[in-house]
Amino acid sequence: MALSTNQSISLSGVSTINGVQVATFSTVVSKGLSYTSVSTQITDQDLYEKNKAEVRKDRNDFQTVADNLSDSLESGSVKSTE
Repeated sequence: MALSTNQSISLSGVSTINGVQVATFSTVVSKGLSYTSVSTQITDQDLYEKNKAEVRKDRNDFQTVADNLSDSLESGSVKSTE
């Protein structure tokens, strides 16, 4: 018998406009995955429609954080997500 393990990290984020939550983002980053899929949930449709550009920027920034975390797992040196 042999133990086999896999490291994965759950990552979540929130997009807010003037202190109000508009969208949430989540993903699971695992070593060995070449692409990290980000799930987006719109929590305030009206604010989203009025602020699409800002929310999409937050989504893109979240994707960058997820990509950097994935790269850190691959290199063996997980970095802070802050």
